[in-house]
Amino acid sequence: MALRSLILATAPLSVKGIVASLQPRREVQGHGFSWEKDLLHNVYGVTNEEIKAVKYTNKMDLPSVLNRLDGCDVSIKTTCSANAVCMADCLRIFDSVTSGEALHMVVVHYKQEDERNVKSLVSITEVDLTSSGEALFGEITRPQLEELAAAVKSVPHKRKPTAEEYMRIYSMRDSLQVKSGAIHMDIKCNSTQSRLQCSFNHFQEFLEKYPERVVAYSNTNEFRGGKIEAEIVSSRRTFKKHIIHPC
Repeated sequence: MALRSLILATAPLSVKGIVASLQPRREVQGHGFSWEKDLLHNVYGVTNEEIKAVKYTNKMDLPSVLNRLDGCDVSIKTTCSANAVCMADCLRIFDSVTSGEALHMVVVHYKQEDERNVKSLVSITEVDLTSSGEALFGEITRPQLEELAAAVKSVPHKRKPTAEEYMRIYSMRDSLQVKSGAIHMDIKCNSTQSRLQCSFNHFQEFLEKYPERVVAYSNTNEFRGGKIEAEIVSSRRTFKKHIIHPC
């Protein structure tokens, strides 16, 4: 723990990549880092030194300059749901899929096996999200997202929204949601955070509607000429008050 703390406190390089390499696979949230590292190394040919050179705050898990297969930015996600894929900051995603710059997303779908305390890989899907603004966000404009994000952030971080604030921000979100495409806008507003995230809530439906966007698919641990771990020793995620997350 002392070494890990020192790295987190002092390293200007890839904290994400370094910590991932130090953490044992038995850690609850280590599965995402483990599969991400496997993909970067064994599929896209990224070296340890290159991973360390990518800043923790970089918006992409695999920058285009390190992508030996397609030369485009790649975002890597893991999920235990076939249909729900958590993305990131809503405005950041909007900008990425409307910029015209090449962007792919790799989704590792797994199932939790509590009896064996493992996460078993189910499938790997790489999808092209380049210029997918209309498919993802429908008729929603950036100013509209900015207005919603500002309303969410106006709620102080250290308290839950009041009934009036709750009604306002969720009414704004719901009025925009009907205009959206495949993206669902997720308000994260409680005693610890006030931010606007987004997610795929019907990922398989998106793949069926836009099959031309599927770059590659595998229902094994072999993917695009490489191979990643088929299983990761990892328990089910748990949160405060003993609430059990489905993943």
